[in-house]
Amino acid sequence: MICFYYLSFSLLSAVLVNSALIPNNRVIVNNDSDDYTLVEGVSYNIVHLRTHRSLNDDGNYDIYAGQSPSYWTIRKVYGSLYNIVHMISGRNLDSNTDRVYTSIPEDNNPYQQWEITKVENNTFNVEHLMSQYRNLDSNGNSVYIGASNDENNPFQRWSFEPANYKLNALVTEFTYPSDLKDKLDQYKKRTKLLLSNITIKNPTNATITTTIERIEKKVNNYAMEIKKSEFLGDRVSEAVSASFRLSGTIFKLLGLNTDFTRGVERQFGSNYEKVYRESIVEEVTYGIKEQVVVPPFNAIEFGATIDKVSIDIPFKAKIRITGKADRLDESGNVVPMTDVDIDALKCYLQKENYNIISVMEEDNSLLVNTIGTLKVDGYGLASTIETKPISRYIPSTSEDGLMITFRVIYIASVLFAIVYLVGRYLHNRRLGKIKLPM
Repeated sequence: MICFYYLSFSLLSAVLVNSALIPNNRVIVNNDSDDYTLVEGVSYNIVHLRTHRSLNDDGNYDIYAGQSPSYWTIRKVYGSLYNIVHMISGRNLDSNTDRVYTSIPEDNNPYQQWEITKVENNTFNVEHLMSQYRNLDSNGNSVYIGASNDENNPFQRWSFEPANYKLNALVTEFTYPSDLKDKLDQYKKRTKLLLSNITIKNPTNATITTTIERIEKKVNNYAMEIKKSEFLGDRVSEAVSASFRLSGTIFKLLGLNTDFTRGVERQFGSNYEKVYRESIVEEVTYGIKEQVVVPPFNAIEFGATIDKVSIDIPFKAKIRITGKADRLDESGNVVPMTDVDIDALKCYLQKENYNIISVMEEDNSLLVNTIGTLKVDGYGLASTIETKPISRYIPSTSEDGLMITFRVIYIASVLFAIVYLVGRYLHNRRLGKIKLPM
């Protein structure tokens, strides 16, 4: 039992150790410490410069230049020597100094070791250690080790195109003008909550009590506009999705009726050259339940008001840039779309032609300062009930015609009945049917 437990623990430990991700360290391609063109452990499509065909494994471990992309990653051996690993098969790029193929990874196998040297921009020579650093070469179909090196030979040049990654620019850490709270009143005005006031009439000589119960709805509108900053410039990239995370503090400060008390996070729906923009529409409700007492022959006008807040708030914020990508772990397994380290982030941003020199680093994020405007057109949290008496209520013909008609008919009917009964009485007396007592 003890041995089984120990074995299970050992296997679990081995899985945990082997499943650690390969660090995204910068690949040494020259002496420039700020060059993040290539990093370890992420996915690349290796493209032949002359023919624009991709380095491919044919399934039988022979290498050729094909039209479809194939994904590889780089893993450091020591110094400036690296393994180039096929991400699907987990096999290393290998050569017998002539033919090029893939083989099962072997520690310290010099035939599986390569040096990558930057020629210019994103083009490289891939040099094989055991072929006296001769270059990886291709005629556009076959891939082999070149007979001699020529850094100007386009058939010996390759580009590494980052693949299967996604960047997110999250706008957060908003700060607002320090005097915003003191100036709020100038951006508020009272407005009716009800579409129209309610009039309650009491035409009787008794006091009445009535309950007014209503649900009223209003619409809050918010618009966020954020400058991309000099870092993001005028570029619009499909690889970079932008969003913002706004805390509930600003809604509380404005005294708004909102469901965003814990904040709101949204993707930017509009991505212009110089700004990100997003609009939010929110329906809010107000519950009214009020007892109203109306004296005899009186009328009461019932209404409710709320604050209408209309304001454009300037702010400062930070754009936090993070990334996800397919990564290789120490066991040679691909971990899809997981967080990348800071060097991989710099690699992707460099590929997108963003300036990564003037940004701040924090853990595995890059931070960029920005400014923007939050436009608010919304309604306050609390409503105020307002009742006021109207002058003493005397029903008019136009207001209560049916009631007056009913009363007239009723009085006429009573008078008719009295006349009829008196007439019958007198008539019967004349006929002697009714004798008065002596």
